[in-house]
Amino acid sequence: MLLDGLREVPASDPVLRADDLGVVRGESVFETLRVVDGRPCFLDEHLERLARSAARLEIVLPDGFEELARTASAGAADAGLRLTMTKGGVGFAVLFEVAADTVRGRQGINVVTLPLGVAADFRRTAPWLLGGVKSTSYAVNMATLRHAHGQGADDAIWVSTDGYVLEAPTSTVVALVDGVLVSPPPESGILPGTTLLACRRLVDVQVAPLPVEDLRAATEVALLSSLRGIAPVLALDDRPLGAGPVVRGLAAAFEASLRS
Repeated sequence: MLLDGLREVPASDPVLRADDLGVVRGESVFETLRVVDGRPCFLDEHLERLARSAARLEIVLPDGFEELARTASAGAADAGLRLTMTKGGVGFAVLFEVAADTVRGRQGINVVTLPLGVAADFRRTAPWLLGGVKSTSYAVNMATLRHAHGQGADDAIWVSTDGYVLEAPTSTVVALVDGVLVSPPPESGILPGTTLLACRRLVDVQVAPLPVEDLRAATEVALLSSLRGIAPVLALDDRPLGAGPVVRGLAAAFEASLRS
C-alpha cells in the first residue's frame, strides 16, 4: 500500500524506480510492527523512531504514515507490518504473515556472541556510522545472522571491543544480573528498542552498561523485538540457560499487553 493517496497495489507491482537512492545506496528508513486484532502495536513509538531515523539520513518524512499503518492493518488478526520511506520520496507499507521460525523463537533461541569491531562509546561520537538509525542498509545484520546460523545458533549478540554488550542484529538484549533485569543504553549507539520501552512499562528494567562477563554470568537472558516478542535465550555460546521464570513472566505480560 502506497502512502501517496493511500493506494493499495498488488504485491507484484513495482513501486520503486531503479535509481531511487533507497535502492542504489540503501538510503531508506523502516519500521517493523506487530499487528494484533487489526491494530498496529506501539504505533506511536515506532513512528517517533521512524522520524528520528529519517532526520539522521536527511529524508523528508511526509504526513500520513499513521493513517497508512492503520489502513494497512485493518482486518489482520496477527501479522507483521513494515513501513518504509526511501530517499527517493516513496513511502509504503507491507502487511505480511509472521514467519514460522519467528513464532517458534518466542519459545526460546540459541545465541552466540560476536564482535562488532567498535568500542561501546565510539558510535555515540561518530554520527556517520549511523548508530541508532533503523535504515535498510541491513547487509551486515543479515551477514551476522547467516554466520550465527552457520555455527548452529539462531541469533547473535554483538559485543564491543572493550568488553560490553551492544545489541542483536534485529533485537534488544536484556539479562538478569543479580536479580535485576539490565539492558544496554541506547546512548552507546544501539537502536532504541520499542519492545524494551513497552516492557519497561510492565516491569523494572535497568538501562545501564552491561559487561560481557555479566552477560555470561546472567541467570536469564532474552532478546526483544517487535515480531518475535520476548525470546528466551536457551543457550549462550553453548552454555545452557533455559527459559527462567522472570523472562517467562515478562513474555506472558508482554503478549497480554498486545491485546489490552
